[in-house]
Order: sequence, then structure tokens, then C-alpha cells
Amino acid sequence: MTILNNAFIMQEITQAKIAHVRWVKRAEHLIAKLPVDKEFIPLEATSCGFGKWLYSSGTELRNMDDYAPIMEKIESLHDQLHAYYAEIYKLYFIIPENRSILHKVFTFNSKKVSKHEEELAKEIFEKLQVVSIELLEALNDLKIEIKRYK
Repeated sequence: MTILNNAFIMQEITQAKIAHVRWVKRAEHLIAKLPVDKEFIPLEATSCGFGKWLYSSGTELRNMDDYAPIMEKIESLHDQLHAYYAEIYKLYFIIPENRSILHKVFTFNSKKVSKHEEELAKEIFEKLQVVSIELLEALNDLKIEIKRYK
């Protein structure tokens, strides 16, 4: 890996971290009942900014023996995050395939959330935050490994 490539990879990882932090913040806004367009909190792991990096440039790192184990860990953590968010999403939104035509035309797919569901969402979000911290730490470890192998 050349120094130029190394610097570019480090920059990409930093941008992926920023995208991840923004994604988590949007999920937090949802739970806090702040305005959030659910389109900005992608459900699919491949659709968020971090996932786009992970499944494009990150794939190259995953295919390199020196980085494969940490990249597998990062992917696993990322999948966990989206699984937790899917649980939260189901509490706040009607799953698109379960919506009637009239509901799709006249409403956003949000639904009335009970106090119990709000508390449950907060508990799930706390788990999501723990995994988020682990993901950020793994990304820092990846940067250290990249610096070590340059």
C-alpha cells in the first residue's frame, strides 16, 4: 500500500466514521421525537453512508489478509446496529408492505407510539449506542493496523 493510497484510505475511514455518527444521531432524534425523515436513517446495512463505504472500498481491505479479521468484526458490528435500528423502526413506523393504499397516499408511514414502546425504543437505542462505540473503536484499531503496515 503506497503512502498516497494509505492517506486516501485513512480519509475514507474518517468519512465513514462521520457518516456513522450522523446515522446514530438521526436515530437518536427519532426517539427524542425531533423531526426526522425516516429516509435519512436507512434500514438496509448497504444503504447508509457507512455501509456504502464498507461494501465498496472496505471490500478491498476485507480481501487483504492483514485487515480481514478486523473488517469482519466491523461488518458484524455494523449488521448489529442495523438489526437494533430495525427493531426501533418497527416501533415508530408501519412497515411499508403493511400499509394500505390510502395510508400511503394520505400519511407518512409513522404511527402512534405508546409510552411502553417509547421506553422499549430507548432501551434498544442504548444497546445500539454500545455497539456504535465498539464500531468506532474497531475503526480506530483498523487505522492503527493500516499505519503499522505502511
